[in-house]
Amino acid sequence: MFESWFRTLTARHACVLGVAALIAAGVQPARAQLVLPGAVAPTPEGTVASPAKKRSVGGEMGAAAGPAIMPKAPAEDAIVGKIIKRDGEGSAIEFSRAGADLQVAKLTLVGDDLRRSGEACRVEVAGTPLKLTARQSETGLRRYQIAFPACAFTFDVLDGAILVTNEGKACELKDAGCRADPEGLWGMSADEIDPKKGEEMLGARARVEKTVRSTFRALYDQYKKEKAIRNFIVKEQAGFSSWREEVCRSYAREPDFGYCALRLTEARAIALGAQLATGVKLPPGVVEEAAAENTKKDEKK
Repeated sequence: MFESWFRTLTARHACVLGVAALIAAGVQPARAQLVLPGAVAPTPEGTVASPAKKRSVGGEMGAAAGPAIMPKAPAEDAIVGKIIKRDGEGSAIEFSRAGADLQVAKLTLVGDDLRRSGEACRVEVAGTPLKLTARQSETGLRRYQIAFPACAFTFDVLDGAILVTNEGKACELKDAGCRADPEGLWGMSADEIDPKKGEEMLGARARVEKTVRSTFRALYDQYKKEKAIRNFIVKEQAGFSSWREEVCRSYAREPDFGYCALRLTEARAIALGAQLATGVKLPPGVVEEAAAENTKKDEKK
């Protein structure tokens, strides 16, 4: 899911263009891509890195004390029976089970009133429980689509949260005169987060960042002789921090807790692990480039 968001952002952010320029110049890109906003940049062996002082969206990470964390793909039970909110304070959803099947017990969408400019609207979706259909995913996460014709969004299951996409479109609930955008992270509300755990969350994110960097290195090494695939995964990795910043900038009290950034970094670690284990799924243009590259290699043999 978020891979498609990466591709959109790589066309818009200068940091990715800079990476492309490095590749074109023949400069090895792997080390440059391993540093994410808020992380400590790698330094020569024998020197001490100073912690980043700039406080950005997602909070300032704590020191990465302890081993790297490899998150596991959360099961559906991580979201059952909880009320989770978009950006921690907007639209809300609650999941339940009907036997073994996951379903939506309650859905409330908050958006813009189409009848009164500048005013908000709130819609309690009728017809619940709503069915969910499992969808194929290459991210290593469980993915579902909601059976609600007016807003049939798709989401990946995270730890106590969901990451929603709707092809970049807001939903228009014409009967209610309401337009609501479901995309983004739906998770804990700010008043549910224990203030004492803010530093713990930032430290956990730093350890997951270790996993992201080490897994990316392994993935890069696996494909370093295949230019088209190598360039693709480098651009995706470079686009991750910009994508995370965009998704999390509106999450409630994000600078204090970094909750959204932690969940998305965990999802990124899982996605990289899936790519390392099962291969990288390429968009059509890159597939053609990779095929042409392999044809040239065969001709040289």
